[in-house]
Amino acid sequence: MSRRPMASRVTRGTVLVAAVSALVLAGAAGVTARILWQAEQRQELSDEADALVGAIGREEREEGLPPEEAAPEAVRESTPAGARVEVWSGRRLLGAAGNGPVIGRGEGEGDASAAWIVHRRPLAHGLLLVVAAPAVDGRRALRVFAFSLLCASPVCLGVALWVGRAVARRATRPLIDLQERLRDLGGLEPLPAAEEDDAPAEVASLEEAFRALWARLAEMVRRERAFAANASHELRLPLARLRLLAERARAGAAPDAGAALDAQVAEVDRLVRVVESLLVLARDTSAGIPRGEAVNVADVARRVAARVLDGAGECVSPDEAVVRGDEDLIEIAVQNLLENARKFATGSEPVRAVLSDGAGRVRLEVTTPGARIAAAQRERLFDRFYRAPEVRAQSDGHGLGLALARHVARLHGGDVRCVSGDAEDARFALDLPAWRADPSTAG
Repeated sequence: MSRRPMASRVTRGTVLVAAVSALVLAGAAGVTARILWQAEQRQELSDEADALVGAIGREEREEGLPPEEAAPEAVRESTPAGARVEVWSGRRLLGAAGNGPVIGRGEGEGDASAAWIVHRRPLAHGLLLVVAAPAVDGRRALRVFAFSLLCASPVCLGVALWVGRAVARRATRPLIDLQERLRDLGGLEPLPAAEEDDAPAEVASLEEAFRALWARLAEMVRRERAFAANASHELRLPLARLRLLAERARAGAAPDAGAALDAQVAEVDRLVRVVESLLVLARDTSAGIPRGEAVNVADVARRVAARVLDGAGECVSPDEAVVRGDEDLIEIAVQNLLENARKFATGSEPVRAVLSDGAGRVRLEVTTPGARIAAAQRERLFDRFYRAPEVRAQSDGHGLGLALARHVARLHGGDVRCVSGDAEDARFALDLPAWRADPSTAG
């Protein structure tokens, strides 16, 4: 299906509006002209009737004639040119003047007033004065008027076509400019500014929205490229170790073959954890957890703390703090937070995990004693595979723990944030929406 340019559509619309407007204007002008002409004719007939009444009165006074004789006499002497005048007494025509058929009283059969503009004036003694003018003159003038409008229509449409094209070009120029700038882009480079700053508000809003979308896409691509590069690096290292350990174990005669196999199993486990983390991170946070179950985060926190901290920390929690979601994923998030705290804790202070439930939220705060996080590092810590330079030198890891914990939280409609200050022990908070049973379904 071919698509017409917007300029062509605007031009067609302008011409169509002009054509319809011309037809409506012609019709309205014709009807209005006819109404005004008829009103003027009736007023002229009324004035002529007034003059005839005065003439009849003079005939009565000057000639001493009765009304039945004075009226026909005045009509014959004072009838204006082009008009038809009749005097009736009941159903009897007393006198008439002017060319044309009998107009009649307008009551009976044979009335010819349909082709005339008629004014009827009752007189004394039961007389009726009829003054009429032919309507054909006005209709002829209206036909000339309508024919003039019809002849002028092509000129109007031509002007409308020319104006429509000019308006369409001007109206679509900002869109065409935006299209050309988009076509000239290479990759995700920034959109250049327009040459002229006179774009309509709608086009400017469209360009602003596109720039925002373009920036989000560029940031997303940058993150995905960094993620792919980091993932490749993190996966390449354990695979190289696995190959080395496998070659050692294959030697068989080496005295440390058993230790090599144990190290190989550990590397396989580490690689499996990385792959599982990547699978979780690949889930779309906007989809959430479609069919979540009721999960008691208090039980999860106590269970994970006993396994990870092993007496080297404390976990304070209520008996119950329920959310809706996936218990295995929530356990991964809690475990990553506690393992991160245990790994980087210094000094004699224990790792502290505090779970609270209130205001419709379940919150787990994990404090790492002795660790400090600068403000510039707080968000970068949640980037996938990111590890600060000093951390790389201190401990092993793949930099997915905090990123995975935040991703799991966002899958459940929550978040993980660093809530400590520069001079405070590092403190991370896992925040999830609490689950409440629907009272209508209880009992």
